[in-house]
Amino acid sequence: EMLEMIKKFFTHQEIIYIWKRMIGTGMIGGKTIGMLLARAILRNHNKRWIDILEWHDSFFIGSDVYYSFLVNNNCWMIRQRQKNPDTFLDGVDEARDRILNGVFPDYILKRFSDMLDYYGQSPIIVRSSSLLEDNFGNAFAGKYESVFCANQGGHKERLEQFLNAVRAVYASSMSREALEYRAKRGV
Repeated sequence: EMLEMIKKFFTHQEIIYIWKRMIGTGMIGGKTIGMLLARAILRNHNKRWIDILEWHDSFFIGSDVYYSFLVNNNCWMIRQRQKNPDTFLDGVDEARDRILNGVFPDYILKRFSDMLDYYGQSPIIVRSSSLLEDNFGNAFAGKYESVFCANQGGHKERLEQFLNAVRAVYASSMSREALEYRAKRGV
């Protein structure tokens, strides 16, 4: 259903813009696509929205960055066990520690650094947008973290602050609360 709406309401130019704002590859999450799609529907419904709505100034971290991060930081098998109703809470604390102390590959660090250069010292909010989040029939509101980054100081300090924010959001996707919610919803 979502893909059909994307085809109907997004212009080719909008899809290219989103692609240019992606860090890594893969899909973008439900909250993100929902926000972008809502704007596109409004603009298509009544052209006056073109002048009223400001163009978003967001970057999107692709799902493959998250999955690669889990693999590279030895969290993949813990995540796999989370799919089993009998073991879905096994290793929750271990996964959280590994994620919060995890490392990103150099090419992703370079993209994050370039993004920070783009924003300068303007504040940034790192928000979750999982593939399940705000999907049809599942509202994950409040289950995953959003982290405010003041984005002040030297570049190295701002990058570390940003990386910690991304790690916190990633860790929240494997939190006890999120896992229990997913188990209740059968996802």
